[in-house]
Amino acid sequence: MVHDMFGHEVVGKIKEQYCDAFLTAHFEVPGEMFSLAMEAKRRAMGVVGSTQNILDFIKDHVMGALDRNVDEHLQFVLGTESGMITSIVAAVQELLHLYSSQERANIEVEIVFPVSSDAISKTSNGSHHVGSSMATDLNSLTIVPGVSSGEGCSIHGGCASCPYMKMNTLGSLLKVCHQLPDKNNKLSVYQANRINVRTPLGKSVAEVGCEPILHMRHFQVSPIVLLYIFTLDVQLS
Repeated sequence: MVHDMFGHEVVGKIKEQYCDAFLTAHFEVPGEMFSLAMEAKRRAMGVVGSTQNILDFIKDHVMGALDRNVDEHLQFVLGTESGMITSIVAAVQELLHLYSSQERANIEVEIVFPVSSDAISKTSNGSHHVGSSMATDLNSLTIVPGVSSGEGCSIHGGCASCPYMKMNTLGSLLKVCHQLPDKNNKLSVYQANRINVRTPLGKSVAEVGCEPILHMRHFQVSPIVLLYIFTLDVQLS
């Protein structure tokens, strides 16, 4: 329900206002946005994949524009969690700065982050006091992604800014690494016991949970997805 509400309005605006832009979509985006990006991919105007796939796609097209060395304006619609915006913008800026010292054409790159109108928060100007040029840009912003009641899930598509994804930080990873090797089995208290539960068919929940991840990896290496439908004959006693 959340994904349907989030996707319908956003996809409609993308079709209307960004029909000529490059479209990117993570595997977990709502179905409508996923389908739109898949259609763009078939036209060589989009990508559907992992975070790294999206980043590589954008960087490749920016590098292509720099190599052509003609005035160009590139638009990329970013269909993924809002936490990716910073890393993508930083990567694009790094590429542009590498060529800024040379006499080159004017290359403009626009990163568009689509979000439901009900999944943004209004801010007051002057709320930032960071001593940098970025602070000046932030002060001019009146809306930011995220529901007004704070980051997290909501029926208005607040999942575009997911607090759970932000828990996977470098600091959190280092804390785990510092406990290794875990000779005293201290980390076992953090393991979820429910993954040991088995389904009625005898498979572990962890095994079943890995299936969609493996499908994603297969999708990345194979452009053709085959669907097999098996018919089971059941005899009732």
